[in-house]
Amino acid sequence: MPDEAARETQRRTGFEEKDSGLENLVRLAATTRAGDAPPEVLERLRVLVLDTLAVTARGGRRPEIAAMREVVGRSSTGTASVLGTAMAVPASQASALNGSAVAADQLQDGHRLARGHPASHVVLPVFALAEERGLSTDALFSAVLAGYEVGARVGIAMGGTPAGVHDIGTWGSVAVSAAVAHLLRPGDAAAMGRAIELAASAVLLTDAATVFRGCAGGHVYLGASAAHGLWIGLAAVAGLTAAPGALERFFAAHASAQWAGIPPLTGPGWPDYEILRGYVKLHPACAHLHGVLDAVEDALVAMTQQGADAGDVTAVRVRTYAGAAAFAAPARNELEARFSIPTSVALMVLHQRLDEDLSDADVRSPAVTDLARRVDVAIDPQLDAGYPDGRPASVEITLRGGSVIRATSRRPRGDADGGTSRNLLHAKAERLLRKAFGPGADSLLGVLAEWPDRHTPRDLGAAFRQAADTVDQGSR
Repeated sequence: MPDEAARETQRRTGFEEKDSGLENLVRLAATTRAGDAPPEVLERLRVLVLDTLAVTARGGRRPEIAAMREVVGRSSTGTASVLGTAMAVPASQASALNGSAVAADQLQDGHRLARGHPASHVVLPVFALAEERGLSTDALFSAVLAGYEVGARVGIAMGGTPAGVHDIGTWGSVAVSAAVAHLLRPGDAAAMGRAIELAASAVLLTDAATVFRGCAGGHVYLGASAAHGLWIGLAAVAGLTAAPGALERFFAAHASAQWAGIPPLTGPGWPDYEILRGYVKLHPACAHLHGVLDAVEDALVAMTQQGADAGDVTAVRVRTYAGAAAFAAPARNELEARFSIPTSVALMVLHQRLDEDLSDADVRSPAVTDLARRVDVAIDPQLDAGYPDGRPASVEITLRGGSVIRATSRRPRGDADGGTSRNLLHAKAERLLRKAFGPGADSLLGVLAEWPDRHTPRDLGAAFRQAADTVDQGSR
């Protein structure tokens, strides 16, 4: 006999307790409430929302994102913020523009086992829709958590994507659709089921090479996925359906590398939370590079303690897993540098950190190109076995005179279990917002200091727009 809580869940959702991964995923997602989650889940949720908004605002100031906005134009007025600007547009347009900005600096969140970026997909369309509809912060948090948990579990079940296909557009759109269904129809399992299946029936297949080669066109993939998922979610809430079994029948066959199915989920609440297994980025680079960059960071500390500096470095030896070792080519511009181990390592050694304010001139400087040529990258079979559980790497920096400094990394520091402090993540958000808005960030940071206990999504959006308007007026 199910307990009283389980009976109440069945009554609200219309689903019986069955050994069905999808049916139970639908039931749990529909009835997710952020307020019912453990404190550590709620804290991580708050950090991820703040991180995503700050990363997007900073990315929205990039010239190629500004050029997109010029082409798109202000076709219609709305109440959803285009982060990094003073613009407010319809939620669908804000989702596309903000989604394109969040990945532009390669500072977005991610989930290693799901091989993608759940918060970056889900937060932005949910925030835009909450602004547009005047919904509460609690509603926003609950929808983001539901979408994150759905997306990460579908991503894990995929076992990766087919060769040459990037994850953006696959399970990310499913996550967005689920989040939208929750935001507009909380507790409605039928709407949640339609949202997951309809999104699964309309998957986007995006080119991994465009992303991993640092082509600016890769920015629009996440924006397209966010807007696509929003549209699909709205259709599902309206009652539109896909042919039955789309997730197992269509999505699994065309979007996944090795479909393992959604594992059984029992009980009235989530047995655990995938949001606690995600990561945030502390380096503006592809996630595959983060284990390497953490190891280099540690090696630089040891160099400083020995009184050595970049001028003493004669060679760098990097050993890592196959997925990271694939990024062994030196870069030709700042965007490529975020996908290049030799160039990012050279920049970090020469400047003590990899900064989001990279320029093509930085990357092409003689000092960087010379050191990048002396960075040797190869696969270590033992380290290869450590992925995807971690992103293992070992680094050896050889100095003049022949001494060698060694450092290793198993999991990046930005992982939820990596000991990254709340203060460090808030410092990252403040740094990005000050870079985006200069003095205009002061009032925004004041609002954020009181959020989420005070201020609605509309209040927060207005504070972002005011910060952008302040810096834009100052530049006129």
